[in-house]
Amino acid sequence: MTHPDVSPISRRIFYLLVALLPVHTLYARVWIAWKPWLLLLIVVAVLDLRDSRGFPWHRRAALGVAVFLGAVLVSWPGPSADAAFSRLWLGLAAGGLLMLVVGRHGGDLSAVLRVAYWSAAAMAATGFLLGLAGSGALGTWAVDGLNLIPGINRVNKPAYLGSGFVALTNWHQDPGYAALWSNVWLVLAGFALSRRAVNAKPWQGALVLGGLMTVTVLTLSRTGWGGMVVAIGTLIIAHVDTGAMRRMVLLTLGGVLTAALLVGAQVVLDPEGVGGDLVTALEFRWTYFAVLGPIDIGEVGEVDPDRVIEDNRLAVWGEYWERFVHSPWRGIGLGTGWAETGFQEPHNLGLQLLAETGVIGLAGFLSLLVSLLRSGGGPGRVAGAVLTVVGVAGLTQTVLFEPVLWLGLGLWLTHVENREAQRPPSAVR
Repeated sequence: MTHPDVSPISRRIFYLLVALLPVHTLYARVWIAWKPWLLLLIVVAVLDLRDSRGFPWHRRAALGVAVFLGAVLVSWPGPSADAAFSRLWLGLAAGGLLMLVVGRHGGDLSAVLRVAYWSAAAMAATGFLLGLAGSGALGTWAVDGLNLIPGINRVNKPAYLGSGFVALTNWHQDPGYAALWSNVWLVLAGFALSRRAVNAKPWQGALVLGGLMTVTVLTLSRTGWGGMVVAIGTLIIAHVDTGAMRRMVLLTLGGVLTAALLVGAQVVLDPEGVGGDLVTALEFRWTYFAVLGPIDIGEVGEVDPDRVIEDNRLAVWGEYWERFVHSPWRGIGLGTGWAETGFQEPHNLGLQLLAETGVIGLAGFLSLLVSLLRSGGGPGRVAGAVLTVVGVAGLTQTVLFEPVLWLGLGLWLTHVENREAQRPPSAVR
């Protein structure tokens, strides 16, 4: 159900925003990173203000965003704070605005899913080709050459094992977040197919889903691999009580088989001694899949104390917990832990909120979620599936500044807006 005040031009720009939302490796840095989705978001927001007959966005949800942003401001360390605090706070403001804009423009869910499906197809295609580039299958020049193109941050990232481990980043700068986006787009593409928002043959749907799974595998992200399993399971569970369950099971099974073939092709085409060694990297990742402590980056199976990573998940989590204990109410300041002290980002959504924004910041975030709950019950199937995948990633990743979190909340708000549109005017808001 499309909002009556949304103009055709605003709607088209919004759909372009959805299509380009996963693109984070292309941007211009002018104090902040001006990415395609951010520029489009500002345009849509301005058009919303122009076209509406009042406040354009959901009032209760907007109040929840304002409370959260205010609670985060309480953690400001003072005039000596690094500029990262201001940038990250603006990032949260952009996320909140994205949530409100999606809630206003995403009423035609079939159209949103259709756009996400074709975006997913493009993501899968580029991921496969860039995977070949990182492995050296397209020539030595392509391994690092694509990262040198002006305006591109990077499409792959050497990690661990020296030159033998090149992780795909595709449309993102970080392999783990690239996997998160491909997993979320896997969910959206799956719903697009099950709801027949796109006219795709079964083999075409399986190719898109399998291509996205291949992208996740090539990121070599443990969180991404686990998130992919969650995404597939969530897609199936979300269709348990619908007539589309059998179709979804067949589609996901076809996707898994397609991914096996595509990953196999990557292995076969991977030249020895050029770029990343996919077999070695896969073996390394699987060996240390459940290891959250120090990781040896020497030869797999051989421990070299001089090549052990001490800055690991357990150490990072412990450091952030100590910072929360030191300043439990206000926290140490947004971004302070990993921007000023040299530590990694917290790799956990809850710990970041507690350590950097304190109990007050966490309460502000929870109040935002409560504002959505009070506005219309649960998030609906699509938003629930997206938020499940993002929530699982949030256990070992810092997803607070990723637009994919705010997209999921926006789809929840879309569900709320649609329910409210069907209620008597006196009962709304």
